[in-house]
Amino acid sequence: MYIVKLDVISLGEAIIDLIPIDHFTYKACFGGAPMNTAIACAKLGMRVGVLTAIGRDALGEIIVRTLNQYGIDTSRVRRLPYRTTLAFVVKLPEGEREFFFYRKPWSLSADTELRLEESDYEYVCSSKILHLTGFSLSQEPARSSILTLLENISGKLMVSLDPTIRLDVWKSIDDLRKTMKRAIEYIDILLATRSELELLLEVRGLEKVIESLRSMEFKVAGIKMGRLGAILIEDEKAIYMKSFKVEVKDTVGAGDAWNAAVLFGISKGDKIEDILCLANAVAAIKCMHVGAISGLPTYEEVLKFISVKGIPEYRYL
Repeated sequence: MYIVKLDVISLGEAIIDLIPIDHFTYKACFGGAPMNTAIACAKLGMRVGVLTAIGRDALGEIIVRTLNQYGIDTSRVRRLPYRTTLAFVVKLPEGEREFFFYRKPWSLSADTELRLEESDYEYVCSSKILHLTGFSLSQEPARSSILTLLENISGKLMVSLDPTIRLDVWKSIDDLRKTMKRAIEYIDILLATRSELELLLEVRGLEKVIESLRSMEFKVAGIKMGRLGAILIEDEKAIYMKSFKVEVKDTVGAGDAWNAAVLFGISKGDKIEDILCLANAVAAIKCMHVGAISGLPTYEEVLKFISVKGIPEYRYL
């Protein structure tokens, strides 16, 4: 038997995001989807730990120092003799963005070199939920190490996956699908964008995506659609809710914040209607600030935001 000490452990890439401020200026910000989710979880009041690899450089120290500021357990952060991974963010119309990376397969950096040990399996099992990203599975040796972990902890706690698909870091779409199919065998909670799900499940259209997710029997599945809102599926129940209307300054990290609120609600045993409303609110609040972790709210701040804005329109599917 394992003693539960943490609510969630986030596993995967720790990255410095370089975000454009104007045409010639970039701002270095804390990043990496699982690390963003870890901080959002901590802000909501969860007990959080992380498993990741950073470089022995100043950027790696920024990541550790930031995690520590939010009370996150960093005892399992590996400091490796490489550079910390970088991501350049390119803003697109309608507030969306794309990334290009300084890491494998383009250059060697710390996050892909994560190797887990048996003691890490015990650490993971001290948590209620393990959250990881598909991004972290894109390259070896991290891929095989994480898949072995999933096999060893299967059935001992809930496992959540955000595919976080960035085709730039994968060998091919076939490699992506094959790897994700292996990982999904161990997943209880799947949280992804509509476009990611269409790519992974090889279907087109929202109805087909929902039908496929229902057939896969996840505990909870989420479909993130940005400004169009989001969907949560639990058993035969599926609910769609519009997004909150806010002044959007930056969407980087919004999906990670949304994930955190879903994990928070699941850990509390909340109804999916309440979880979806909370998740949409947390994501909206994040979008009002520049940077993946800037402006992340506490639980009390989210409740106040919802009380002022009101619950968005929703319907059952």
